[in-house]
Amino acid sequence: RLNELNLLETEVSGDIRDIGERDFLALESIILPDGVYGGNGYEFQLISDAPDIAMAVNSIKKQRPSLLIESWHASLSEDSPDWYGFDDEFDEYHVGDPSPPLHVRLVAAGSRVGYRWETFDGDHPCKVNWLDPEPDRESSDYEKYFEELHKIERQVHFFQGFQQPPSEEEFHRLEFEFGSGQNDE
Repeated sequence: RLNELNLLETEVSGDIRDIGERDFLALESIILPDGVYGGNGYEFQLISDAPDIAMAVNSIKKQRPSLLIESWHASLSEDSPDWYGFDDEFDEYHVGDPSPPLHVRLVAAGSRVGYRWETFDGDHPCKVNWLDPEPDRESSDYEKYFEELHKIERQVHFFQGFQQPPSEEEFHRLEFEFGSGQNDE
């Protein structure tokens, strides 16, 4: 029986949403390439595409709770009209500055799953967009959820208050403020 499926270095294409509840029942780990909608490293075209992609991956995870999708991530394509980077004319000022948060990862606090935007290195995330409701305070999972939620929330600094990437203008304002704050120290 197939219990691990790693297609990362292949040219496979398709759609993660086509995996049915009865497909690959013994699978414990799945890694799909970026040519698959919802695959690992998939590049989407619009910031507004992220919730659908994250929900598709989370749906597979819910069908098979033991399935490992821990390293899953997706990114906004550089061909996207929403994509932006550093201003080239100010490149010398970017040493140590966070890059724009144009990458998406799933996060979990207890049994609650969500996704968040973060920088390429993962050091500067935005706030979590939760896909699942908060567990009941009386549930056995609540304490674990609460502890992990606080760890996740403490990771948000630079993009505090943002649940998706800031506009390019907002990003450059944050970048300027971050640089100004570092020069004061």
